[in-house]
Amino acid sequence: MGVMVKASEAMSARVRARQAKAQLDAQRAEQDRLIVDAATEFYEAGEALVAAQAGAVAAEERRTKSVARLLELGQTDDEVAVLCGIAVKEVRELRRLAAAAQSKPAGTRQRARSSRAKEQVQSSEPDPAGDAPAVQPSSTAA
Repeated sequence: MGVMVKASEAMSARVRARQAKAQLDAQRAEQDRLIVDAATEFYEAGEALVAAQAGAVAAEERRTKSVARLLELGQTDDEVAVLCGIAVKEVRELRRLAAAAQSKPAGTRQRARSSRAKEQVQSSEPDPAGDAPAVQPSSTAA
């Protein structure tokens, strides 16, 4: 009967070991899921940031074009400032930006915008060497 008891105890020990291992595996799987969820949130936030920055660039271009149009319609810098609710200094800066945009061919502006957006997306992708990507400051001024 002693051999039967030892075999039964060995079986029970193996069952307990398997149960403990299964519990550890479940904990590791949950930890892995949480890690993937956090990394996914990071990449989604990066994509949202790129989209928001592109939207800000487009909005700034619309503001610049609107000020340029007002100036073309004969409004003075002071009048544009009052009409738009901005400082004369900002009107002058937008005038300068509009003049610079007019001197570039349309395709060049689009390519430059696309390049900036592409660089921002690439800057949020992981480095193959395992280094964290550098944070790229936004070049858009409000």
